[in-house]
Amino acid sequence: MILYIGFIPILGGYSYILHLYKKVTCKAKNDMRKIIFTSIIFLSFQVIFGQNGLKNGNLFLLQENRKTYSINSFRNDQINKLKSFAVSEKSIIATDQKERVAVLDTMQNKIQLFDIHTTIETNLLIPFDIKPKTILINQHNLFVGGEMGKELLIQYHFKSKKWFKLHIPKEVMSYGKAVDDLVVNDSLLIAVDNIIIPKYILYYKLNLTDELEYSHFEKLKSNSSYESIHKARITENFLGLLSTTMNWGTQSEHITLYSDLKLLKSFAISTEYKGKWSFNDILIIDNKLFIASSFRGFGVLEIKEDYFQESKHEHDIFNADVDEKLIEYKRYRNREIIRLTKIPNEPKIVLTIKQKGGKIENEIIEIE
Repeated sequence: MILYIGFIPILGGYSYILHLYKKVTCKAKNDMRKIIFTSIIFLSFQVIFGQNGLKNGNLFLLQENRKTYSINSFRNDQINKLKSFAVSEKSIIATDQKERVAVLDTMQNKIQLFDIHTTIETNLLIPFDIKPKTILINQHNLFVGGEMGKELLIQYHFKSKKWFKLHIPKEVMSYGKAVDDLVVNDSLLIAVDNIIIPKYILYYKLNLTDELEYSHFEKLKSNSSYESIHKARITENFLGLLSTTMNWGTQSEHITLYSDLKLLKSFAISTEYKGKWSFNDILIIDNKLFIASSFRGFGVLEIKEDYFQESKHEHDIFNADVDEKLIEYKRYRNREIIRLTKIPNEPKIVLTIKQKGGKIENEIIEIE
């Protein structure tokens, strides 16, 4: 995802190029080195949550410290730890929220699969050329999205114990492409494409017994040049993306919301990079956007219909802007909120907070 940030193929007609030129520019190599370095800083030394969009489970992951995560339930108004897992900065961890936890070692392409109820541990070796970036588990399958290998998206079916490489349409399979995050809804696996313009969302039909069938893709809008998507969030009403960009040496970060999976209506909240990235994490619950900010603390934005703007023509490729000042923040002095976790089936969020000395704590708050 990061190493291929400077390659942008020119697609579309002359009017598309003129429109794109107004906002998307290509500066010198020094600027490229700068954005590559800061993108690495943004992604390094954190374990990535790959899970999103699952329903009906009651388990959730929390960070305990830099080298440990735990799987938890919530009973009697308190968090109950079931098991801890050792991780590193090269790990990706995910849960199906019901019975399984997977820890993927991205250096060796090995997956440790834990069954919480039976305590059985299974070791899987990925049999494909892929550099993993995200992992998602549902009841029947494990999915891995990645970059810079021959495959971008693969599937492991638990019952048959078979691996599949999922179809990627030729329009998407260009140099430098990556699947940066995975989410699901009731009937679809949704893969978020990254870096190269145009960006896509890929849709696959979920099933219980076999390789997933490719359905279709939709184009994403843009916020600026060299946009790198880091995280996706999905609800019944919205798709949210967290991304960073660089334009004329100015680096920015963005929270983009789409009103549905057709990706026609959207808006984005943007802020400039100020020596440290601000938007650490996001959650979308009902009609509210929740934000973990490294500078401002815990933010809440009420999502309103008039924030969304629909594309009027095929060259309308940029998201509508919404002012960050509309977000209501609560400050956490000398403490930084680094992650937000929704407790399943409860009107509660866990704030994972890093104290000034580096110690991690988790705080429960009620959702109004």
